[in-house]
This record gives sequence, structure tokens and C-alpha cells, in this order.
Amino acid sequence: MPRWSAADKTANRCSRDRRNLLLGGGLTIFLMLTACQSSRPWQLFGYRLGADALYDSNIRTVYVPVFANRALQTTPYRGFEVDLTQAVIREIGRTTSFRVVSDPERADTELIGVIVAIQKQILNRTQQNMVRDGDLIVTVDVLWRDLRTGAVLSAPRKSGATPPVLPGDVLPVPGPFDPTLPPPAPPPDAPQAIPTRLVAAGRYLPELGETSSSAAKRVQDQLAVQIVSMMERPW
Repeated sequence: MPRWSAADKTANRCSRDRRNLLLGGGLTIFLMLTACQSSRPWQLFGYRLGADALYDSNIRTVYVPVFANRALQTTPYRGFEVDLTQAVIREIGRTTSFRVVSDPERADTELIGVIVAIQKQILNRTQQNMVRDGDLIVTVDVLWRDLRTGAVLSAPRKSGATPPVLPGDVLPVPGPFDPTLPPPAPPPDAPQAIPTRLVAAGRYLPELGETSSSAAKRVQDQLAVQIVSMMERPW
């Protein structure tokens, strides 16, 4: 039998490892292409993979109007609500399985946002009384609701709470009129939808070339991630 040297054994082992690596990579690419071409979500060992595992598959479209801005609008934060809305739309298209539409009549859900406050906080100053370290803090109220049922998806109803009476529900038939009975109590007010409040902060260092615009871009990206994370299916 031929005797293998140490160099030959090492070369043979490296060749075998390289072949196994190429086979494994090819199999992974094949599975990924198969999953992309399939209309059903990809499952592995009973677990769903991809965006469909995190978001409700019954929701396909989202209508995102331009966020309202109730904060004091000063330069350079004029039009902040437009940039924030665009950042949220980009994050929805990049992360979720939802599709953003421009017509609320064709949308399953609606995402409403209101900018409550834009604050600028100076953390440190230079000897010339210039800003060395500062924060831009933005507060936003967000409400995500289902246009088909009217349910608020961003703040689900607690378990055990009495559901509100919706149009079309069967109400009890009143009995005959009795003048001796006291008048009925007035109907309760309709439950008000409580938005979810989100806060994001972006630091800027002028000595490193950062400005208020770069801090605003950082805040918009953070808020977009928080809003889209809020749209995930509850665990």
C-alpha cells in the first residue's frame, strides 16, 4: 500500500473540507431560491421563517398618511413629519411583509402618527459657549388600526375587558313603557383609542462634523424601527 506523507494528508483534508463547504453552500442557495419562488412561508423543523413569522398574515396592506406635526416647527426641523413618514414607509417595505398603499379604500390597516414635541438638549459646551455635545429628542404618538373591523392593533384590548358595542350588534328588546320607573341611565361614551407614545433621541457632536440635520436623520431612523417593531405579532 502507498504510504501517505503528512503534507499529502493535509492537502487531502483541505480538499475534502472545501468540497463539503461548496456542497453546503450550493444546497443553502438552492433552498433559498426555492423559498423565494414559493408562495407559502418557508418552514424549518415546524418553525416559520421570514417576515411572515413576525407579522400577521391576515394583514396585507397598510395606508400611511403623512404624520401630523403639533410641535413648534423651526429651522432646521421644518418638514420633519414628511421625512419621518418616508422613513417609516421605507422600514415597512424593508422589514415587514406588508405593502404600503396610497388609497385607504384598498388598505387593510391605517397607521396614524402625530409628532408631539421636538426638543433640543445641550449636554456640554465649549469654552467659547458653543455646543460640544447635544441631543435631539422627538416624541411621537402612533395609532395602528384595522380599517375592516375598527380594532386598534397598536394597543390591543386587555383580557377580561368588556368589548365595546359595535354597529350591527343585537341589543336586548326593551319592555313595555312604565311611567313609574326612573329614566334609564345615559349611554356610556364611546371608548377612545389611546395612541402609543414613542420617544427617540439622537446625539450630535459638532466637533466631529455632526449637525442638527444628522441628528434628525438618526432620530427618524430610530422612530421608524420602533414603529415597525410595534407592528409585530404579539408573542
